[in-house]
Amino acid sequence: MNVLILTARFGMGHISAAEAIKEEIISYNKNDKVYIVDVIDFLFPSFSKTIYSGFNNLTSKFASLYNLLNKTAGNHNSSVPLKKVLVKKVDDLLDRYETDFIISTIPIASKYISMYKETKKSNIPLYTYITDITAHNEWLGKETDMYFVGSKETKDELIQKGVEEDKIQICGIPVRQAFKNNKAVEQKHKKEILIMGGGLGLIPGIEDILYRLNKNEKINLTLICGKNRELYQKIKTKFPSVNVVGYTNKVHEYMMRSDLIITKSGGITTFEAIHTSCPLYIIEPFLMQEVGNAQFIEKNNIGKIKWSKKSDLADEVIELIKDEHELNKMKENMDRIREEINNDYLLSVLSE
Repeated sequence: MNVLILTARFGMGHISAAEAIKEEIISYNKNDKVYIVDVIDFLFPSFSKTIYSGFNNLTSKFASLYNLLNKTAGNHNSSVPLKKVLVKKVDDLLDRYETDFIISTIPIASKYISMYKETKKSNIPLYTYITDITAHNEWLGKETDMYFVGSKETKDELIQKGVEEDKIQICGIPVRQAFKNNKAVEQKHKKEILIMGGGLGLIPGIEDILYRLNKNEKINLTLICGKNRELYQKIKTKFPSVNVVGYTNKVHEYMMRSDLIITKSGGITTFEAIHTSCPLYIIEPFLMQEVGNAQFIEKNNIGKIKWSKKSDLADEVIELIKDEHELNKMKENMDRIREEINNDYLLSVLSE
């Protein structure tokens, strides 16, 4: 079977989810051919750089405007512009990869493929993986055959929006297999705290955070900077006792040996933490989807949220890292969430 996974670089989560799904399919059946395609690059090759640059600027500098636009888009079932052109391009895309099955990890792909199926009266299967806990209307498409969601909260939200219950599977947000192979960790003399700021290493007030936590002799700190080389060099120089890591494909190893992760509330990161049983401390969520993920983390007591600048991050982290009872409760709640996940549904469909 030829499986086409459509994604886009609006943040790294959608790409990570696509790679995790591909890995899972291939590990189950090496005869399946799985292709990951950036739908923006394919459909809008002349404008993709501008589109991504505009998105990055909007989310980093004008978060309130981004939230407003996102909410407005989600409240309207807008028609797809340039429908004829896009149908032809989707035809070319499906022909190029001799596609038998489509998986989407990005709202725009779900919308366009649903439009394509409706226009062409096509019955090609379309499965959508929602990569955050909240599911705004842009994810929805009449011709979507199945939605894969991270939690019961997401399932309930889709049902409220009119999606049939039998079209929704709770499978967790996709993470790579390495995060699921949770190994026992040796006893440590110090608490291990991992700080991550996403693929770009964006962590507000990082130097003050490191300065205050680093003074505590019972804590070891690891900072993953991603591709932010400037931050890497600065922290390496100013804080020689901190383990500073650049871009790495071994995040799972750092998570598995950590007692707490300080990070943003991305959907992928949240479920990577759940699979590695590592409690979360979330820094000031502000994008709409991050707020939804943070509310899920708080409701299920798998982490603590720093909702505003008024609370003191370093003091709260030190208090939490000393509270073994609370950390163990968070780990137990992560175990419960993992038990609710159906990992086998997609693979059973592809094997039919």
